[in-house]
Amino acid sequence: MKLTTRFFTRGLICLFICFFSITAIHGQNNNFLHKKDSLLKVIASTQGEERLKVYKALVEFDQSSQLSEEDVDLMLQYINDFIREARKQQNKEYESLACREELIYLWRHLKDDEFRRKANEYLPIFKKNGSYKAYYDTYVPVVQLLGRDGNNKRTIEGAKQIYAEAKQEDCLYGITQATLLIAQIYYMEGRYDEAEKYYQETMRNASKLIKEESDLANYNLMSKGYNGLANSLIDQKKLNELLALMPVWKKYTIDFEKAFGYPDPFLVLYYKTCALAEIAKEKYEEAELYCDSLQPIIVPIEQHLIWNIRASICEGRNEYDSAIGWIDKNIDWRTNLGFSNYYTIYLLKEKARLLSKMGRAEESYSVIIKAFERNDSIVQLENSAQLDEIRIQYEVDKHIAEKEHLHNYLFFALGGCILLAILLGIWMHYSRIVTKKNRGLYRQIKEQDRLKDELDIISKQYEQLIQSLPATGEHELNAADEIVNLQSNKQQRQLVSCMHEYLLKDRAFVNSDIDIDQIAPKLATNRTYLFDAIKAVTGKTPMEYVNCLRLEEAKRLLDHSDLTIETIIAECGFSSLRTFYRLFSNYYRITPSEYRKIATTS
Repeated sequence: MKLTTRFFTRGLICLFICFFSITAIHGQNNNFLHKKDSLLKVIASTQGEERLKVYKALVEFDQSSQLSEEDVDLMLQYINDFIREARKQQNKEYESLACREELIYLWRHLKDDEFRRKANEYLPIFKKNGSYKAYYDTYVPVVQLLGRDGNNKRTIEGAKQIYAEAKQEDCLYGITQATLLIAQIYYMEGRYDEAEKYYQETMRNASKLIKEESDLANYNLMSKGYNGLANSLIDQKKLNELLALMPVWKKYTIDFEKAFGYPDPFLVLYYKTCALAEIAKEKYEEAELYCDSLQPIIVPIEQHLIWNIRASICEGRNEYDSAIGWIDKNIDWRTNLGFSNYYTIYLLKEKARLLSKMGRAEESYSVIIKAFERNDSIVQLENSAQLDEIRIQYEVDKHIAEKEHLHNYLFFALGGCILLAILLGIWMHYSRIVTKKNRGLYRQIKEQDRLKDELDIISKQYEQLIQSLPATGEHELNAADEIVNLQSNKQQRQLVSCMHEYLLKDRAFVNSDIDIDQIAPKLATNRTYLFDAIKAVTGKTPMEYVNCLRLEEAKRLLDHSDLTIETIIAECGFSSLRTFYRLFSNYYRITPSEYRKIATTS
């Protein structure tokens, strides 16, 4: 009775679970149908770009993991309508978006043949419309499909073409896609050092792209770089480097959520890596918790990630039969989907390794034979050569780019040096001309001083001669006086001479407030007569005559003293530096500083 009751209770529980699951799926389908019908009604009532926006909302209604085959075909029909409407309106942006959405649906639902055909049709459209992200996002899966027959040679050649094309167009997004694909191929080949190098290069390029544009596609490249690098470290058992990488990756996932407001779609890969890190630390219970966390967020096509983790947990616990069971499940799943690539070979090798651990050598050998059947050694050598060629090409291009940058810097530096040399030569030439001119002016000034001294001596001798001659010779002197009086008479010259002595006595000329009204009474004459006398004898006004005395004194101090120019200005009675420079330059045609410089070097 108790056994019957227990079976009855379990039966009710199973029926409840089935009913709940069916109800949930039916609710999801009803939700999809309801939203689909609503959007279709809006499409029928709109025109122009608004209609394209509604189409976009319809095709981006992402429930790909729950949609049935019939719903997928229906969505592809709506996408085709979207493409036709975009072409009708000649809207290139929406045309590229619609074509890209169709390829996404075909790729997600493993319609490889149709995806390949449509991709070849849409790639020229993406390039023509300038949609470079859609172009390379399509180009890479097309190349990946080439290797699904187990021969990576075609994939390598495709990766090489992607890199060369992106390099020629200077498209960093395309280059990043190519380096990621190259890294993935190296990883599958077991060449971890090269794989890590290209994964890191991918992450550096993705970081530059993110700085230029905070776009989801750029973040996806970064996520794939983190995941690939982590897988490489796990396979090599580089636990310390892996543990150092995980906090950086976690910070990146937080930055992603801040940027977009929702979790990183590649968070599944982060959790997977966390689980593998726990396995490496032999903490299997924590690894199982990560598996449990993955189950609700993982899509059916990625279930193999959990199977791999489960296999590793079982191996760590020495439960080899269970580990082989998970590996067989993964191999069968990949074989049924046509994924007979190098990863399947890797799974076969892992199975053979576990069988060998269990002492089942014959079965292990049989599995190894299957692996070698899929992986011909000659193809391996060709693939390695192709990978080396890509790596060398990448290194050569990188070296050439660095060399070009260095040449540009050298040319820029050389041009700057030549320009500076020219400017220096011009400045030196101009300095020589100025110095030569200043030396000539200095010699002229000194010659004028010498002539003036000689004239003063002659004038004194003339005065002495006049006083020593007898009165009988007065008529001869009168003739000489008449010649001198062509410019001024004797009394005027005597008055100017008295004024000259007065100004020099006690250095009266240095008084900045001195004027003709103060000087005239001292000389027992009036202002007008003194003004006319100075003008007749010297050709200057009284203040010009005073300034000449000041300039002569300033010139003397510049020649024979170490006083600063500011001190000389004060000593000679000039009101300001500007006035002094102006008068000195006008009178001698050389500045005071230049005059002193020549005087000290002569």
